[in-house]
Amino acid sequence: MATHGITGVPVHPYLDWAIETQFAHLRPGEWLPLLVEFDPKRMSQARFVSCGWLDDSSKDDVRVPRIFEDLPDRLGFSVLFLRKTSAELVVQRARWKQTILRAEMGPPSAFFELEKLPIAPVEEDDADDADCQCRLAVAVIDEGIGFANLRFRKTSMLTRIEFLLRQDPGIELTAAAIDAEVAKGEGEDSVYRSIGGLDMSVEGYKPLAHRHAHGTHVLDLASGYDPNPLPARPPIIGVDMPEYAVGDPAGATLEAHATLGLFYIWLRAMAMRRPNEILLVVVNLSYAIHQGPHDGSSEFEELMDALIALSPLTRTPIRIVLPAGNFRQSRAHATAVVVPGPGQSLAWRLQPCDLAPSFMEIWFRTGANLSVTLTSPSGATQTLSTAGSAAPDPSGFWIRHVPEAARSRFLLNVPPTAADPWAIVPHPVVPSGIWTVLVKTTDPSVHFDAWIKRGETLGGRRAKGRQSYFDDPAYIRFEPNGRLRQFDVPWTGSASYVRRQGTISGLATGRRTYVIGAHRRDANPFDQMPAAYSSQGSSRFGPGGGIRSPDMLAPCEDAFTCPGALGAGTRSGARVAMNGTSAAAPQWTRYLAENWTCTGTLPPPTFYAVSPRVPFMDRPLVAGSGVARLGPPPIGRVWKNRP
Repeated sequence: MATHGITGVPVHPYLDWAIETQFAHLRPGEWLPLLVEFDPKRMSQARFVSCGWLDDSSKDDVRVPRIFEDLPDRLGFSVLFLRKTSAELVVQRARWKQTILRAEMGPPSAFFELEKLPIAPVEEDDADDADCQCRLAVAVIDEGIGFANLRFRKTSMLTRIEFLLRQDPGIELTAAAIDAEVAKGEGEDSVYRSIGGLDMSVEGYKPLAHRHAHGTHVLDLASGYDPNPLPARPPIIGVDMPEYAVGDPAGATLEAHATLGLFYIWLRAMAMRRPNEILLVVVNLSYAIHQGPHDGSSEFEELMDALIALSPLTRTPIRIVLPAGNFRQSRAHATAVVVPGPGQSLAWRLQPCDLAPSFMEIWFRTGANLSVTLTSPSGATQTLSTAGSAAPDPSGFWIRHVPEAARSRFLLNVPPTAADPWAIVPHPVVPSGIWTVLVKTTDPSVHFDAWIKRGETLGGRRAKGRQSYFDDPAYIRFEPNGRLRQFDVPWTGSASYVRRQGTISGLATGRRTYVIGAHRRDANPFDQMPAAYSSQGSSRFGPGGGIRSPDMLAPCEDAFTCPGALGAGTRSGARVAMNGTSAAAPQWTRYLAENWTCTGTLPPPTFYAVSPRVPFMDRPLVAGSGVARLGPPPIGRVWKNRP
């Protein structure tokens, strides 16, 4: 049986952590959504969706949405909902262990089901691809999509949003439903209160109640236009992820909900496709994470690569655009080569009043002999080696060795540094300050990378998480003039293990996705600097192809004093500025949507430029190999060579 865990045990360390901590740090909710990978050679998609592989005693505790029945058998990925109260028993049973290869946990939520979509089989078409008509749609997976905004309408009364899936509470809005609410003439607030989740009696963050909403801004940059029936603008498919999937720093991830969104978009595109037509779909997902192997082998990255490869078979070719991330200055990445002896010590600073747990992943080649010792500011320690087994720790430390096929990891977890007054289950509290992570080996040498999981609370929410980081005195944060240092300078002999290189998003190192960084616009097109926060790749190349670079850059800053790219506010007519690579990615999405054709040709974009002031060694890491050339702005990686 193919497996990613070399011991044959399914790989789902964050689910194991949640079970061992009795879900103390997660939000309430009956079901745990899991992005899972199984072996399609041993099990068909239909059998997996039907849960025929489960023991009878487990079938009431596992549900798989019916929409996965229509996906190709070769895909091997799905989303299932696991009942939280029975999670420990289910994952220990033999059928689960023999079926699930990997699983990524999402935040607890309610189970929701969608109706099967009327998809016309491709084999019913009587035209070859070359004779098919070509049409394009834009899809956005985000949070806070202001679907009533004028920027997304053909006319003042007709929307371009053909379908919008609101994952919480699990309802689909059609263009007809949106138009009917708009036609009442009671204003956008009334539309959102009626069908858009603006109910102030329900607890939680309401992005559409604010002047600025992330999803509205991103969709405007990707496909926002003033209402005008001519020329025809591309239809829109939207997926509005729940707030708790993107705004909760307590160990939850968005991969499961993003996967549901991707598959929904694919199935909706197949249903929208007309006979003898090729429907091109450009998907924008403007979110990034710190953790992951950063070699394209993570579950979500392999899923996106597989979806992009299979989508042309249904005559709905898909391209996915991702941001590079905003982590270049976050001090969340460390790298070193450890040899026998005292080992490599990492200083991990946990901030006070952090109500969320903190995580670190240490990645290295499978088969290496490593040990990790975690020491708290009070002197309490825990040690785990690749040859050892983890033992429960009364102080709440959590270290696990997670062996996988090519690269393995240690997963370190530390409880919050303050008690959460809203926690349902009591949890331990640990001291803030410097926690020491000591990595040692008995091998001649072992290279490792460590990433600290993203843990800060996003703006506008109730303060909960505070980002931990590596605190190395040898790390140079500022230039002599007081400005942030932009890049690592390896030729100066810097002894710091903290690196700006390799800070690219853990979702953005796959082979087939587009990854976009941000640069600062300048009057001189050849003196435009990458934004200080825009994450970059690394000169190290690993078994899966290494830590890749962003493909290209888009302007997200006008000047030091004018940060952000202008886009639509939540209400029609409002304009707000948002910086970050979240605003860079949709600019490339728009470019694809306006220039991509069925022939696969794509003219070079005009917005791309990088300053020659970027250190020569960093130029390929900022935005592909093309940045080292002067002259007309090049594409970071030639589009025709992309899969």
